Amino acid sequence: MKMLLATAGLIRGSSRVGAKSLDPRMPDHEREDIDARRAVVQNAWMGPVLWPLGLGAARVVGRDMSRRSRAWTAALSVAAVTCLGGVPARAIEGGTGAYILGSRDTLSGIAPPPGTTVISNGVWHFDARGPMIGSTGIRLANPKADIYLNKFDIAHVFKTQIFGGTPGINLTIPYASGTLTADGRIGGRLVGELEDRNYGFGDPVLTPGIGWHAGNFHWITAVSIFLPWGKYELASATPVPPAIDNFLNFGKNRASFMPTFSFTWLDPKIGLELSAALSFEFSLRNHATNWQTAPAAILELAALRHWPNGFAFGVVGYAYQQIGEDSGLGAERFKAAVGVSSLEARVFSIGPIATYSTKFGATPVRFKLKYVNEFEAKHRFESKVVTGVFTVSF
Repeated sequence: MKMLLATAGLIRGSSRVGAKSLDPRMPDHEREDIDARRAVVQNAWMGPVLWPLGLGAARVVGRDMSRRSRAWTAALSVAAVTCLGGVPARAIEGGTGAYILGSRDTLSGIAPPPGTTVISNGVWHFDARGPMIGSTGIRLANPKADIYLNKFDIAHVFKTQIFGGTPGINLTIPYASGTLTADGRIGGRLVGELEDRNYGFGDPVLTPGIGWHAGNFHWITAVSIFLPWGKYELASATPVPPAIDNFLNFGKNRASFMPTFSFTWLDPKIGLELSAALSFEFSLRNHATNWQTAPAAILELAALRHWPNGFAFGVVGYAYQQIGEDSGLGAERFKAAVGVSSLEARVFSIGPIATYSTKFGATPVRFKLKYVNEFEAKHRFESKVVTGVFTVSF
Protein backbone atom coordinates (compact mmCIF):
# COMPACT_ATOMS: atom_id res chain seq x y z
CA MET A 1 0.00 0.00 0.00
CA LYS A 2 2.85 2.38 0.82
CA MET A 3 4.37 1.75 -2.59
CA LEU A 4 1.05 2.24 -4.41
CA LEU A 5 0.39 5.50 -2.59
CA ALA A 6 3.85 6.74 -3.50
CA THR A 7 3.23 5.75 -7.10
CA ALA A 8 -0.12 7.52 -7.17
CA GLY A 9 1.57 10.62 -5.83
CA LEU A 10 4.07 10.48 -8.68
CA ILE A 11 1.27 10.31 -11.26
CA ARG A 12 -0.56 13.24 -9.71
CA GLY A 13 2.67 15.20 -9.68
CA SER A 14 3.06 14.53 -13.38
CA SER A 15 -0.41 15.87 -14.08
CA ARG A 16 0.18 18.99 -12.09
CA VAL A 17 3.50 19.80 -13.74
CA GLY A 18 2.23 19.03 -17.22
CA ALA A 19 -0.83 21.22 -16.77
CA LYS A 20 1.04 24.32 -15.68
CA SER A 21 2.01 26.46 -18.67
CA LEU A 22 5.15 28.56 -18.84
CA ASP A 23 4.05 32.17 -18.58
CA PRO A 24 6.47 34.49 -20.47
CA ARG A 25 6.32 36.81 -17.47
CA MET A 26 7.35 34.06 -15.10
CA PRO A 27 10.65 34.64 -13.24
CA ASP A 28 13.61 32.63 -14.56
CA HIS A 29 14.06 30.58 -11.38
CA GLU A 30 10.40 29.44 -11.47
CA ARG A 31 10.71 28.52 -15.16
CA GLU A 32 13.83 26.45 -14.45
CA ASP A 33 12.07 24.73 -11.54
CA ILE A 34 9.14 23.65 -13.75
CA ASP A 35 11.45 22.50 -16.56
CA ALA A 36 13.46 20.37 -14.14
CA ARG A 37 10.37 18.80 -12.59
CA ARG A 38 8.94 18.06 -16.04
CA ALA A 39 12.11 16.33 -17.12
CA VAL A 40 12.06 14.15 -14.02
CA VAL A 41 8.38 13.24 -13.97
CA GLN A 42 8.09 12.56 -17.70
CA ASN A 43 10.78 9.90 -17.31
CA ALA A 44 9.24 8.49 -14.15
CA TRP A 45 7.38 5.63 -15.83
CA MET A 46 10.05 4.10 -17.99
CA GLY A 47 9.99 1.19 -15.57
CA PRO A 48 12.58 -0.77 -13.64
CA VAL A 49 15.36 -2.19 -15.78
CA LEU A 50 18.03 -3.29 -13.34
CA TRP A 51 19.41 -6.79 -13.03
CA PRO A 52 19.44 -9.07 -11.14
CA LEU A 53 16.44 -9.08 -8.82
CA GLY A 54 14.53 -5.95 -9.58
CA LEU A 55 14.58 -2.18 -9.69
CA GLY A 56 11.68 -0.15 -8.38
CA ALA A 57 9.85 2.70 -10.02
CA ALA A 58 12.03 5.62 -9.08
CA ARG A 59 11.45 9.19 -8.04
CA VAL A 60 13.82 12.12 -7.68
CA VAL A 61 13.82 13.50 -4.17
CA GLY A 62 14.42 17.00 -2.92
CA ARG A 63 11.93 19.50 -4.32
CA ASP A 64 13.66 22.41 -2.65
CA MET A 65 16.77 21.88 -4.72
CA SER A 66 19.18 24.62 -5.60
CA ARG A 67 19.10 26.01 -9.14
CA ARG A 68 22.30 24.07 -9.88
CA SER A 69 20.68 20.85 -8.63
CA ARG A 70 17.58 21.37 -10.73
CA ALA A 71 19.65 22.04 -13.81
CA TRP A 72 21.75 18.89 -13.19
CA THR A 73 18.61 16.77 -12.88
CA ALA A 74 16.97 18.17 -16.01
CA ALA A 75 20.15 17.83 -18.06
CA LEU A 76 20.72 14.29 -16.90
CA SER A 77 17.14 13.34 -17.75
CA VAL A 78 17.37 14.67 -21.29
CA ALA A 79 20.97 13.81 -22.11
CA ALA A 80 20.59 10.30 -20.78
CA VAL A 81 17.99 9.52 -23.42
CA THR A 82 20.14 10.86 -26.26
CA CYS A 83 23.31 9.13 -25.11
CA LEU A 84 21.53 5.76 -25.08
CA GLY A 85 21.36 5.67 -28.86
CA GLY A 86 22.99 2.48 -30.13
CA VAL A 87 23.43 1.08 -26.61
CA PRO A 88 21.67 -2.18 -25.73
CA ALA A 89 18.81 -1.39 -23.37
CA ARG A 90 18.24 -3.56 -20.33
CA ALA A 91 14.78 -5.08 -20.79
CA ILE A 92 12.31 -7.40 -19.09
CA GLU A 93 11.25 -5.55 -16.00
CA GLY A 94 13.96 -5.75 -13.37
CA GLY A 95 16.37 -7.24 -15.90
CA THR A 96 15.34 -10.78 -15.01
CA GLY A 97 12.30 -12.96 -14.57
CA ALA A 98 10.92 -14.23 -11.30
CA TYR A 99 12.65 -17.60 -11.73
CA ILE A 100 16.32 -18.03 -10.83
CA LEU A 101 17.83 -19.47 -13.99
CA GLY A 102 19.74 -22.70 -13.47
CA SER A 103 17.77 -23.87 -10.44
CA ARG A 104 16.94 -27.13 -12.24
CA ASP A 105 20.04 -29.07 -13.28
CA THR A 106 21.18 -32.54 -12.22
CA LEU A 107 18.46 -35.13 -11.47
CA SER A 108 15.78 -32.54 -12.20
CA GLY A 109 13.30 -35.20 -13.36
CA ILE A 110 13.62 -37.57 -10.39
CA ALA A 111 11.09 -37.34 -7.56
CA PRO A 112 12.25 -38.66 -4.14
CA PRO A 113 10.61 -41.80 -2.72
CA PRO A 114 7.12 -41.43 -1.17
CA GLY A 115 7.16 -40.11 2.39
CA THR A 116 10.50 -38.34 1.92
CA THR A 117 11.20 -34.82 3.13
CA VAL A 118 14.05 -32.95 1.46
CA ILE A 119 15.67 -29.80 2.83
CA SER A 120 18.26 -27.87 0.87
CA ASN A 121 20.09 -24.62 1.38
CA GLY A 122 21.87 -22.97 -1.52
CA VAL A 123 24.14 -19.94 -1.77
CA TRP A 124 24.34 -18.16 -5.12
CA HIS A 125 26.75 -15.41 -6.12
CA PHE A 126 25.96 -13.26 -9.15
CA ASP A 127 28.65 -11.10 -10.74
CA ALA A 128 26.77 -9.08 -13.37
CA ARG A 129 27.97 -6.52 -15.89
CA GLY A 130 26.23 -4.31 -18.41
CA PRO A 131 27.03 -1.33 -20.65
CA MET A 132 24.15 0.92 -19.60
CA ILE A 133 21.00 0.83 -17.50
CA GLY A 134 18.47 3.51 -16.76
CA SER A 135 15.31 4.48 -14.97
CA THR A 136 13.26 7.58 -14.27
CA GLY A 137 15.46 10.42 -15.36
CA ILE A 138 18.84 8.95 -14.45
CA ARG A 139 21.20 6.85 -16.52
CA LEU A 140 23.98 4.66 -15.17
CA ALA A 141 27.07 3.72 -17.18
CA ASN A 142 29.29 0.71 -16.47
CA PRO A 143 26.89 -0.84 -13.94
CA LYS A 144 28.13 -3.71 -11.80
CA ALA A 145 25.85 -5.83 -9.63
CA ASP A 146 27.33 -8.03 -6.89
CA ILE A 147 24.58 -10.18 -5.35
CA TYR A 148 24.57 -12.95 -2.76
CA LEU A 149 21.42 -15.05 -2.63
CA ASN A 150 20.50 -17.65 -0.03
CA LYS A 151 17.77 -20.01 -1.27
CA PHE A 152 16.13 -22.29 1.29
CA ASP A 153 13.93 -25.14 0.00
CA ILE A 154 11.81 -27.67 1.83
CA ALA A 155 9.95 -30.37 -0.10
CA HIS A 156 7.76 -33.31 0.86
CA VAL A 157 6.65 -36.28 -1.25
CA PHE A 158 3.33 -37.80 -0.18
CA LYS A 159 2.57 -41.48 0.32
CA THR A 160 -0.18 -41.61 -2.27
CA GLN A 161 -0.62 -41.63 -6.03
CA ILE A 162 -2.26 -39.30 -8.53
CA PHE A 163 -2.60 -40.46 -12.14
CA GLY A 164 -0.11 -43.21 -11.37
CA GLY A 165 2.51 -40.73 -10.15
CA THR A 166 3.79 -39.54 -6.80
CA PRO A 167 2.66 -36.03 -5.73
CA GLY A 168 4.84 -33.61 -3.81
CA ILE A 169 5.18 -29.96 -2.95
CA ASN A 170 8.15 -27.61 -2.55
CA LEU A 171 8.45 -24.23 -0.78
CA THR A 172 11.28 -21.86 -1.70
CA ILE A 173 12.25 -18.88 0.47
CA PRO A 174 14.99 -16.62 -0.99
CA TYR A 175 16.96 -13.98 0.88
CA ALA A 176 19.44 -11.71 -0.86
CA SER A 177 21.90 -8.90 -0.26
CA GLY A 178 23.81 -6.96 -2.84
CA THR A 179 25.52 -3.86 -4.11
CA LEU A 180 25.09 -1.93 -7.32
CA THR A 181 27.87 0.41 -8.42
CA ALA A 182 27.78 2.59 -11.53
CA ASP A 183 28.72 5.94 -13.01
CA GLY A 184 26.21 8.72 -13.50
CA ARG A 185 26.94 10.46 -16.79
CA ILE A 186 25.79 13.42 -18.87
CA GLY A 187 26.82 12.43 -22.36
CA GLY A 188 30.45 11.35 -22.01
CA ARG A 189 31.17 13.42 -18.89
CA LEU A 190 31.36 11.69 -15.52
CA VAL A 191 28.97 13.21 -13.01
CA GLY A 192 29.64 10.98 -10.03
CA GLU A 193 29.99 7.43 -8.81
CA LEU A 194 26.77 5.92 -7.53
CA GLU A 195 26.29 2.99 -5.16
CA ASP A 196 23.23 1.24 -3.80
CA ARG A 197 23.31 -1.46 -1.11
CA ASN A 198 20.23 -3.43 -0.16
CA TYR A 199 19.08 -6.66 1.43
CA GLY A 200 15.79 -8.46 2.01
CA PHE A 201 13.60 -11.42 1.21
CA GLY A 202 12.72 -12.29 -2.35
CA ASP A 203 9.38 -13.61 -3.52
CA PRO A 204 8.55 -17.03 -2.00
CA VAL A 205 7.70 -19.82 -4.44
CA LEU A 206 5.24 -22.69 -3.99
CA THR A 207 5.66 -25.62 -6.41
CA PRO A 208 3.27 -28.58 -6.44
CA GLY A 209 4.15 -31.41 -8.81
CA ILE A 210 3.79 -35.10 -9.71
CA GLY A 211 6.65 -37.49 -10.51
CA TRP A 212 6.74 -40.75 -12.48
CA HIS A 213 9.35 -43.48 -13.01
CA ALA A 214 9.78 -46.12 -15.73
CA GLY A 215 13.08 -47.98 -15.61
CA ASN A 216 15.88 -45.51 -16.32
CA PHE A 217 13.38 -42.80 -17.28
CA HIS A 218 12.04 -40.31 -14.74
CA TRP A 219 9.89 -37.22 -15.26
CA ILE A 220 8.04 -34.54 -13.27
CA THR A 221 5.30 -32.10 -14.17
CA ALA A 222 4.98 -29.10 -11.85
CA VAL A 223 3.69 -25.54 -11.61
CA SER A 224 5.66 -22.90 -9.70
CA ILE A 225 3.64 -20.06 -8.17
CA PHE A 226 5.68 -16.93 -7.37
CA LEU A 227 4.03 -14.88 -4.62
CA PRO A 228 4.74 -11.11 -4.70
CA TRP A 229 5.66 -10.83 -1.04
CA GLY A 230 9.38 -10.03 -1.34
CA LYS A 231 11.00 -6.69 -0.62
CA TYR A 232 9.97 -4.03 -3.11
CA GLU A 233 10.37 -0.32 -2.43
CA LEU A 234 10.05 2.84 -4.48
CA ALA A 235 13.53 3.76 -5.67
CA SER A 236 14.87 7.28 -5.31
CA ALA A 237 17.65 9.38 -6.79
CA THR A 238 19.26 12.44 -5.26
CA PRO A 239 21.05 14.67 -7.79
CA VAL A 240 23.43 16.56 -5.47
CA PRO A 241 25.40 14.84 -4.20
CA PRO A 242 24.66 12.05 -6.72
CA ALA A 243 23.05 9.13 -4.86
CA ILE A 244 20.58 6.33 -5.49
CA ASP A 245 18.56 4.24 -3.04
CA ASN A 246 16.39 1.13 -3.37
CA PHE A 247 17.38 0.58 -7.00
CA LEU A 248 18.01 -3.02 -5.96
CA ASN A 249 14.72 -4.74 -5.16
CA PHE A 250 14.59 -8.44 -4.37
CA GLY A 251 10.85 -8.81 -4.94
CA LYS A 252 9.13 -8.41 -8.30
CA ASN A 253 5.87 -6.82 -7.06
CA ARG A 254 3.93 -9.12 -9.36
CA ALA A 255 2.74 -12.72 -9.26
CA SER A 256 4.11 -15.22 -11.78
CA PHE A 257 3.26 -18.77 -12.79
CA MET A 258 5.59 -21.28 -14.39
CA PRO A 259 4.51 -24.74 -15.64
CA THR A 260 7.50 -27.06 -15.98
CA PHE A 261 8.24 -30.47 -17.46
CA SER A 262 11.48 -32.05 -16.16
CA PHE A 263 13.05 -35.24 -17.52
CA THR A 264 15.99 -37.41 -16.42
CA TRP A 265 17.49 -40.49 -17.99
CA LEU A 266 19.89 -42.19 -15.57
CA ASP A 267 21.65 -45.50 -16.22
CA PRO A 268 23.03 -46.72 -12.87
CA LYS A 269 25.19 -49.37 -14.58
CA ILE A 270 27.34 -46.87 -16.44
CA GLY A 271 26.56 -43.85 -14.26
CA LEU A 272 25.47 -41.63 -17.15
CA GLU A 273 22.79 -38.98 -16.57
CA LEU A 274 21.00 -36.73 -19.06
CA SER A 275 18.51 -34.23 -17.61
CA ALA A 276 16.39 -31.47 -19.12
CA ALA A 277 13.68 -29.09 -17.92
CA LEU A 278 11.40 -27.00 -20.12
CA SER A 279 9.47 -24.15 -18.48
CA PHE A 280 7.22 -21.29 -19.54
CA GLU A 281 7.08 -18.25 -17.27
CA PHE A 282 3.95 -16.08 -17.22
CA SER A 283 3.83 -12.87 -15.20
CA LEU A 284 0.98 -10.65 -14.10
CA ARG A 285 1.17 -6.87 -14.48
CA ASN A 286 3.25 -4.80 -12.09
CA HIS A 287 0.70 -2.07 -11.31
CA ALA A 288 3.30 0.13 -9.61
CA THR A 289 5.18 0.54 -12.90
CA ASN A 290 2.35 -0.30 -15.34
CA TRP A 291 4.64 -2.88 -16.92
CA GLN A 292 3.43 -6.21 -18.29
CA THR A 293 6.35 -8.61 -18.76
CA ALA A 294 5.96 -10.91 -21.76
CA PRO A 295 6.07 -14.71 -21.31
CA ALA A 296 9.39 -16.50 -21.54
CA ALA A 297 10.57 -20.00 -22.45
CA ILE A 298 13.38 -21.56 -20.40
CA LEU A 299 15.36 -24.69 -21.28
CA GLU A 300 17.80 -26.11 -18.71
CA LEU A 301 20.15 -29.00 -19.52
CA ALA A 302 22.59 -31.20 -17.59
CA ALA A 303 24.86 -34.12 -18.51
CA LEU A 304 26.86 -35.87 -15.76
CA ARG A 305 28.87 -39.00 -15.12
CA HIS A 306 28.25 -40.52 -11.67
CA TRP A 307 31.01 -42.56 -10.07
CA PRO A 308 30.73 -45.38 -7.48
CA ASN A 309 32.55 -43.26 -4.86
CA GLY A 310 29.65 -40.77 -4.78
CA PHE A 311 31.19 -38.07 -6.97
CA ALA A 312 29.65 -36.84 -10.21
CA PHE A 313 31.05 -34.40 -12.76
CA GLY A 314 29.50 -32.85 -15.81
CA VAL A 315 28.28 -29.79 -17.65
CA VAL A 316 25.13 -27.69 -17.29
CA GLY A 317 23.58 -24.80 -19.17
CA TYR A 318 20.39 -22.97 -19.94
CA ALA A 319 18.69 -20.86 -22.57
CA TYR A 320 16.19 -18.09 -21.84
CA GLN A 321 14.06 -16.46 -24.54
CA GLN A 322 11.16 -14.07 -24.14
CA ILE A 323 8.13 -14.81 -26.31
CA GLY A 324 6.51 -11.57 -27.39
CA GLU A 325 6.86 -7.98 -26.29
CA ASP A 326 6.57 -6.33 -22.91
CA SER A 327 3.59 -3.98 -22.80
CA GLY A 328 2.04 -1.32 -20.61
CA LEU A 329 2.78 2.37 -20.23
CA GLY A 330 6.05 1.74 -18.40
CA ALA A 331 7.44 -0.53 -21.12
CA GLU A 332 6.22 1.69 -23.97
CA ARG A 333 7.75 4.82 -22.48
CA PHE A 334 11.02 3.06 -21.93
CA LYS A 335 11.12 1.84 -25.53
CA ALA A 336 10.37 5.34 -26.77
CA ALA A 337 13.04 6.85 -24.52
CA VAL A 338 15.84 4.56 -25.68
CA GLY A 339 14.66 4.44 -29.29
CA VAL A 340 14.13 0.68 -29.67
CA SER A 341 11.20 -1.18 -31.15
CA SER A 342 11.67 -4.42 -29.21
CA LEU A 343 12.55 -5.39 -25.65
CA GLU A 344 12.56 -9.17 -26.14
CA ALA A 345 15.25 -10.58 -23.86
CA ARG A 346 17.41 -13.67 -24.15
CA VAL A 347 20.49 -15.22 -22.57
CA PHE A 348 22.46 -18.46 -22.72
CA SER A 349 24.85 -20.09 -20.26
CA ILE A 350 27.18 -23.06 -19.86
CA GLY A 351 29.51 -24.27 -17.15
CA PRO A 352 30.83 -27.19 -15.07
CA ILE A 353 29.09 -28.93 -12.18
CA ALA A 354 30.32 -31.30 -9.47
CA THR A 355 28.30 -33.19 -6.87
CA TYR A 356 29.07 -35.54 -4.01
CA SER A 357 26.50 -37.88 -2.44
CA THR A 358 27.04 -39.75 0.82
CA LYS A 359 25.32 -40.58 4.12
CA PHE A 360 25.65 -39.21 7.62
CA GLY A 361 24.66 -42.36 9.49
CA ALA A 362 21.46 -43.40 7.74
CA THR A 363 20.68 -39.89 6.43
CA PRO A 364 21.42 -39.21 2.73
CA VAL A 365 23.18 -35.90 2.04
CA ARG A 366 24.45 -34.28 -1.11
CA PHE A 367 26.77 -31.39 -1.93
CA LYS A 368 26.71 -29.49 -5.20
CA LEU A 369 29.09 -26.89 -6.64
CA LYS A 370 28.40 -25.19 -9.96
CA TYR A 371 29.69 -22.33 -12.10
CA VAL A 372 28.01 -20.94 -15.19
CA ASN A 373 29.01 -18.12 -17.50
CA GLU A 374 26.24 -16.32 -19.37
CA PHE A 375 26.76 -15.19 -22.97
CA GLU A 376 24.90 -13.74 -25.96
CA ALA A 377 22.66 -11.76 -23.62
CA LYS A 378 20.17 -9.42 -25.25
CA HIS A 379 18.26 -6.80 -23.27
CA ARG A 380 19.52 -8.13 -19.94
CA PHE A 381 22.78 -8.41 -18.04
CA GLU A 382 25.41 -11.09 -18.55
CA SER A 383 26.43 -12.76 -15.30
CA LYS A 384 28.95 -15.13 -13.86
CA VAL A 385 27.16 -17.30 -11.33
CA VAL A 386 28.68 -19.54 -8.64
CA THR A 387 26.35 -21.86 -6.73
CA GLY A 388 26.86 -24.12 -3.72
CA VAL A 389 24.02 -26.29 -2.38
CA PHE A 390 23.72 -28.65 0.60
CA THR A 391 20.81 -31.13 0.60
CA VAL A 392 19.61 -33.58 3.25
CA SER A 393 16.82 -36.16 2.92
CA PHE A 394 14.95 -38.01 5.64
